[in-house]
Amino acid sequence: MPEINSERQIIVLFDEQGTPTFGPKRDRDWFLGVAVVYDCENEKEIFSTCDALFGLTKPKPLKNDRIGNSRAERISDLVIKLPIQLVARSVNLANDEFQQVLTVYEQLASEFRKKHRQVKESNIAQRLYSQILVETVFSSIIGYMERHRASSAISVYVDHWSLPRDDIEILLKDWPKGIQRDVNSFYEEQGPDLNVRIAPISLMKQDSLRKRFVDVITSVVSRSFLREGSVRFSQIPLQTLLTNDDNRCEDITQETIDFMRGLMNHTLRKPPFGYSTL
Repeated sequence: MPEINSERQIIVLFDEQGTPTFGPKRDRDWFLGVAVVYDCENEKEIFSTCDALFGLTKPKPLKNDRIGNSRAERISDLVIKLPIQLVARSVNLANDEFQQVLTVYEQLASEFRKKHRQVKESNIAQRLYSQILVETVFSSIIGYMERHRASSAISVYVDHWSLPRDDIEILLKDWPKGIQRDVNSFYEEQGPDLNVRIAPISLMKQDSLRKRFVDVITSVVSRSFLREGSVRFSQIPLQTLLTNDDNRCEDITQETIDFMRGLMNHTLRKPPFGYSTL
């Protein structure tokens, strides 16, 4: 019989694609987050299987400009056979309502940050990155728990990003504690033997197999979000990835609009609610 309190060691890798800005410098109209989840005990076999196609142990990492569409299709064919779960969430940067609401939200957030937290204001790019990170990782953990319902120790690794110094503690340490609390509360009806522990988020500052692995998968997913005139635009890789029922891709533009509006309304009616999140 398996141990009642046995705990699975789970890895979550996160990467993003796109330029999180409303300005003309962006090369696509979508900002995308991708999370890959797998059991740590499977990592060695996963990386070994992907090594040649992903270039995991090559001298240089396999970047976007070195992944043609035919290779992206072969990668997606391989990925759906791996013991991993993939979650992608995106926001439409060209959506006028999204631009307007986020601009007002960021203006309000900056005022509250200076007045109530005594910290510097953040910018829209940082806000978009934080939002897509939180939404994608949270969704991936919930999705994993829905499928496995097993006690798990979860480690989250995030591609290095220039986070506001004043928000690092909140995003990397406090936020995982909140997810852990919410997930455990949601599943407490399963009994005391189901427990989730989430470690503080680790930033992948150096080149590594994990960083290369999630970089390649994110590049393949992002093909569908490029402008159709791009030589790397292709819907086939993502369509292939979604043939695996464990994988999901969701547009959360309207969900994010509703969240920001709700938070602003609640904050203005009942301060000081929301200061830490602003």
